[in-house]
Amino acid sequence: MPTPQPCKQFHVLCHEHHIEMRLTNVLITKGPPSQTSAYACPIPDCTVHYTASNGYFIDGNNGSVEGDLTPRVTCPREGQRMYLAETNPAKRAFRLWRCPQCDSTRTNEEGLVTDLPLTPLPTPWGRSGNPTA
Repeated sequence: MPTPQPCKQFHVLCHEHHIEMRLTNVLITKGPPSQTSAYACPIPDCTVHYTASNGYFIDGNNGSVEGDLTPRVTCPREGQRMYLAETNPAKRAFRLWRCPQCDSTRTNEEGLVTDLPLTPLPTPWGRSGNPTA
């Protein structure tokens, strides 16, 4: 799994506050304890973090990872957890998600379903763009 490197920083937004997160080191104690680079929300007392390999997670009081209330948007091409890259104040519900591996994007306006691959909706037109008889 890719690890964020200083040469390839992503513009990860906190899914709670919609502001850019900062690259930092965190101690992960789920399983064998390890230290890893992660993006962290700069708002005091916000415990939202993001890594390309785990997606969004909440850093618990004891350094354990809790992930039940975090977005789990998955890239349909790479299977990676996507990060929130853009919001639109004019359209409050709009969310643009970006894959850290292939840079592809998804939006909630595309019928976004988390943890499931996107399935094309049936249309009255064939692949040629002409209505089918």
